[in-house]
Amino acid sequence: MNEKEIENKILKVLTLVLKIEADGKTSRQSHFEWDSLKHIEIIFAIEDELQIQFPEDQLSGLDSVQKLVQGVIALHAP
Repeated sequence: MNEKEIENKILKVLTLVLKIEADGKTSRQSHFEWDSLKHIEIIFAIEDELQIQFPEDQLSGLDSVQKLVQGVIALHAP
């Protein structure tokens, strides 16, 4: 899976979990805000969608689209 596909899947999860409408302009640089409960929901949804598991010590730092994409990429790195 390439970086753009990862980004698109993460954006899809965010729009579903946060119940916002994707406007076609949503990107890695888009700013989303969520509380701690939504954070857990987002993490679980991304893990399910991408069949991955983030290391527990990294979870709190995954607080933006950019960081989520980088976190997924890091898990796929050899």
